[in-house]
Amino acid sequence: MRRKLTNRALLMIFTGVLACGVVIAVHAGLRGPGKYCGVVVFDRWDTCFLLSGHFIMYISENAKNELRPYAGKAMQLNALEVFQPFNPGDALVRKYQIIGPAPNNHTRVLDGLELVAKSDFGPQETATFLIELRNTGSKPVDVNSSEFGPTLLGLSRKGSFCVSDGKSEAWITRGNLVNSSSWESVSGGIKYSASYTIDPKTRLPERFQLDPGQSTKVRVTFKVPAGQYEFMVGYGGGVHEEKSVASNAISFDLNDGGVATLANSGVSSAW
Repeated sequence: MRRKLTNRALLMIFTGVLACGVVIAVHAGLRGPGKYCGVVVFDRWDTCFLLSGHFIMYISENAKNELRPYAGKAMQLNALEVFQPFNPGDALVRKYQIIGPAPNNHTRVLDGLELVAKSDFGPQETATFLIELRNTGSKPVDVNSSEFGPTLLGLSRKGSFCVSDGKSEAWITRGNLVNSSSWESVSGGIKYSASYTIDPKTRLPERFQLDPGQSTKVRVTFKVPAGQYEFMVGYGGGVHEEKSVASNAISFDLNDGGVATLANSGVSSAW
């Protein structure tokens, strides 16, 4: 579902943001120095970021190596220098101190929750994925579908509004599993667009309970230009909050005919 903004000034800002290739919902938030939480991810291009639900905090190329031992773990950082070119929008942490594991304050119950992403290209070989949520714990868990973050990473186009200083960036982020999302823009005379749709047959309720041992699946399909990509999904709160969870990452390539094939990146992603 395409989002329309009525304020002309915001529209101008978001047009620049979309030229960078990111799906953005209207989530205001100033990103300055302070504490941030998220699962540490190194993607197939070795770009590093914290993933917390549907939010991303990029880690600078010059500062990322200290986080390598924590890949796949939910951590909390004290960010000392943060670059955020626009608000709302993602940010780049240039200097930080590692505090430790992200706090588990139980404002939402995540104990026992597991996220698994699987490719589901099918006979049409489209960029389709199954997202499975499992409750491996001993207690029921209340789930909010708006806190899922389908995240599609791709090569960076280094636009003036782009935040990542690595080889890649999030083409689709700040979405959820309640609504499909899309964007399109023109940059350098070239029209770009990207979208994902949720299979109505697998669409989850906005809120539901997952009992111990129970699991549920939702299918999403991406429509993006030919290129190299990586897909994963997060669940949990925002970057200022607490512990969150993330799925495995799936690297894939898309040719000019829209045919998706799995790729062997050779780089460890979330795990």
